[in-house]
Parts: sequence; C-alpha cells; structure tokens
Amino acid sequence: MNDKTPKPKMSTSFVYHAFGATTYNYRTTKYEDGAIFIYLEKKPRHRRCTTCRSRNVSLEGMGTTTVKTVPIGKKPVFLVLLLHVLRCKDCGVLARESRDLADPLKSYTRRFATLVLDLSKEMTITAIARYLGVGWDLVKSIIKEGLEQKLKGRSFRRVRYIAIDEIAIRKGHEYMTVVVDLETGQVLFTAEGKDHECLKPFFQRLRRAGAKLEAVAMDMSSAYLKAVRTYWPHEVALVHDHYHVVSNMNEVVDSVRRDEQNQQNEEGKKLIKGSRYLLLRGKEKLAEMPEKQSRLDELLEVNQTLHKVYLLKEDLRQFWSQQSKEDAEDFIKQWIAEAMALKNEHVTRFARTIKKRIEGILAWYEHKITTGPLEGFNNKIKVFKRAAYGYRDPKFFGLRILFLHETGFKLNGS
Repeated sequence: MNDKTPKPKMSTSFVYHAFGATTYNYRTTKYEDGAIFIYLEKKPRHRRCTTCRSRNVSLEGMGTTTVKTVPIGKKPVFLVLLLHVLRCKDCGVLARESRDLADPLKSYTRRFATLVLDLSKEMTITAIARYLGVGWDLVKSIIKEGLEQKLKGRSFRRVRYIAIDEIAIRKGHEYMTVVVDLETGQVLFTAEGKDHECLKPFFQRLRRAGAKLEAVAMDMSSAYLKAVRTYWPHEVALVHDHYHVVSNMNEVVDSVRRDEQNQQNEEGKKLIKGSRYLLLRGKEKLAEMPEKQSRLDELLEVNQTLHKVYLLKEDLRQFWSQQSKEDAEDFIKQWIAEAMALKNEHVTRFARTIKKRIEGILAWYEHKITTGPLEGFNNKIKVFKRAAYGYRDPKFFGLRILFLHETGFKLNGS
C-alpha cells in the first residue's frame, strides 16, 4: 500500500451494527491511553423534544457525554455522544436531546450491560470486571438490575407443587427461605429469615397470578405451616416429607446417645464414643460393612436404651413403604405408642410432634412430593457461596439463587 492510498474510515453502518447506534451518524475516532473513542452525532430526523416528542425544534448549543460500550478485542471502547440542546417550538421546553444508547445517569450503554449479563452466565464478577476494565461494584449493579428486570417477567400462574426450606447464609444462625417449583425445578422465591412473615410476598404474588396450588412440601416447623395457613386462602395439602422427619429422628438418636455416654463409666463411655454415625447410618448400608455392623451389635447389646431408640429409628423409615394411606396411618399410630412407652424425654417430645403433624406426614401418600430438589440446590448454593467468599448483599445473593438453575454456578461467584 503506497502513501497515497486512502486510510479506511469507520462508517455509520459499522457503529450501527457493532454498537447498536441506530439513531446516530459517525463523526470521527480518537485513540487515547490505549482506548478507542468514537464520536457520534444524533441524526437530524431523530431530534425530538424529550417532553412532547415534537420534531419542531431549534438547536441551542451542544454538549458531550461519554459512555462505555462493548470492547473491540481487548481495547476498551467509549462512545462520545455529541448531543444538542433543543428548544421545542411547540411546548417551549429547553433540554438536551436524549442519549438513546444508554439509560439515564448510566455510564455505559445498554449493549455493554447485555454483554455483562451474557458473561455472568459463565464468569465470576471479578473475572468480568478484570476483562472489561471496570469496577467490581459496577458489574454487580448491572447483574443485579438485569436479574430484577428478568424476575418481573416470571409467571407463577402454572405453579401447583412447591417445596419450602431454609438455608444458612452466614454463621450465627442467619437463614434464607427458599421456595422451589417441584415441576420445573425453578427457584421461585428467596427471602431473608425463616419466619412466617418472610413468605407473605410470595403467596401474595402467587395469589395475584391465579395459581392453583395443590400441595406444599416442607419440614415440620410451625413457621412455614403458619405462612401457608395465613397467606394462602385456598385448600392445599401440606406434606412433611421423609427427609425432614427422618433427619429429626436422627437428631433424637444423637441426643439419646450423648445422654447415655454422659451417664456411663469410663469403659461404657469408651464403647459409645465414636458411635454417632453407626447409629445414624441406615441398616441396609451397614450390612455391607461387617466390621462396623459388629461394633454396632456390641453397642446395642450392652445398652438397651440405645437399642430401643435405634430400632424406633429404623422402624420409622419403613413408614413410606406401606401399601396404602390406611396402612400407613395404622403404622404411624403404632409407632407413636411404642415411642411414648419408652419414656425417654427426647423420644417422647418427638413422638408428640409426629402426632401433632400426623396429617401432614400422611399427606405424602396422596401427594408424593419432597423437599429433595431443594436439598440438591442447597449443595449448589454452598459451592456458589464459597466461590463468592460470602455475600455482603443478601438481596443480590437471593437474586442469584433465583436464577441458579440457568447458570454455571461453580463459576458464578464473586
């Protein structure tokens, strides 16, 4: 190429296709400090009064505003918008013409925001900020606003079966309540806390959407029961699934084990010490581990209290394999009677809870739903939280969880 060959120029067509500048003409390009600055001016036919949208305007001066847009390769790109001050001859308003490419008060274009949201599906906030040469807080705010907008378009009308559970978000007993659609696997709602009032907005939205809720899977806590009964006006089945019931029974077994260990002499304590997981493990799993089964047999032979509680725990697991709801009802009533007869404070307290929640436990035979999908999400959330080194903004954390099933969660942290 000789010296007289004209240098190629960026065109209005290019900035239209590359940056979505549909209402601007290209003027010039400058290169400063490793960045590209593209100067654009509003096309005359797109000059309108920002108040009444009239084209009957006069030019009263010009100013510039600079917004960041998508990069070209690794080069940051800024659009310098040459914006006229317009006087409307119809309504008399004097104001600078609209930017179009960027929302008011934003330092970046809508196309840049879209790029950030696309990258957030596969990259951490830190990686996005480093790649685009912007601050961590800016990336976070773009993602947060994008998720809030996306959430507004989510429909609850077809929701029929849900699961409600809490997850620990910080040390010190700080929890978040999570609701999942059991048919789609979609997280529907998150809120700080685990009392009944935190679910009020969810049931209000569900009611406005005209959803026909049929059943809710949950643990046996009174808070979530109260939430459904207080905020949902229609008949709905409340199902206490086997995961939570068995988990609560395991806690009873462990409490009895600790009491028994404290009451023993040195030899007895030595025998019970380290037996926690032997007592909590399912009988069928121990059958594959002869040495562990032998040690458990020895323990149960010398401690009748632990033996009886262990058998109650194993019997309770059979509740969900009965032939019918009627058989299950007979089974659980007999189990309650046997548990009460043991006269152990931990077992008695749990047996009373089972008796009080028997309707919800039996409801599983009509609606075989569980909080199992939520337990799977809990594991993802833990990985997600570790990758982010925790979250200082619980609302943002909740928004990320709402769309966790759509993202590469292992990479989607801070």
